[in-house]
Amino acid sequence: MPDQPRHPYNVYAANGKDMVVLLHGIGHNALDMMFLELVLKRKGYATLNLTYPSTKHGIHDLASWLNDKLAEQAVWDKHGRVHFVGHSMGGLVIGAYLDAFQCDVMKKKIGRVVMQGTPHGGSEVADFLRDNPIYRRAFGPAGQELTTAERSHKKIKPWYELGIVAGTRNWLYPLGQFCIKSDNDGCVSVDSTKLEGMKDHVIVPVMHGTLVWSPLVHKQTDHFLKHGKFMPAPSRASKPNPR
Repeated sequence: MPDQPRHPYNVYAANGKDMVVLLHGIGHNALDMMFLELVLKRKGYATLNLTYPSTKHGIHDLASWLNDKLAEQAVWDKHGRVHFVGHSMGGLVIGAYLDAFQCDVMKKKIGRVVMQGTPHGGSEVADFLRDNPIYRRAFGPAGQELTTAERSHKKIKPWYELGIVAGTRNWLYPLGQFCIKSDNDGCVSVDSTKLEGMKDHVIVPVMHGTLVWSPLVHKQTDHFLKHGKFMPAPSRASKPNPR
């Protein structure tokens, strides 16, 4: 097989393999998804781990950006099924892409989608910070779309098999503990991760920022991509995971 051209993102591909497209959360980059990517590669998937300009544009424009990158790589032509995994706002970008460009997606090739800690109902932390000039500068237009008010009328409508992972550890996030009164991962409440039409939902004892690094979440993600359902959630009586 000829060498693949070099690109500003990581792609490991082979014709006919199932592909997993990975998107990080706001303010991060492809390195955040690196360990999950390695796990998926070992499971036999081709991967496309993208760094996207998460703080420069709104979510709709980022969905268009994603569409252009997938077309550039001919992802829908070169591979078997195409799956998506997004952490936090990465899940919203994936959902916006699959909504806006549904007509361009090869229905027979659409795989499964896993969203980790994605704030479908918005985040109370974003509500608290939205008018803060440092927050506005750091997180840009998309940061303003993460509030509970904004997300209340921008719900994704999944027409694909969607699995959602929610975390419940928040000790590293004092602001999240202050702002969010229900079970949460420090940034997003468990209830906010849920979405009408999702196929499965699992709660894990993990913090928001470490969902992408957690071996438990890696296993759950791989399981859903393979089977369309998560493994049974850990018992609440089991020893808490400090992650």
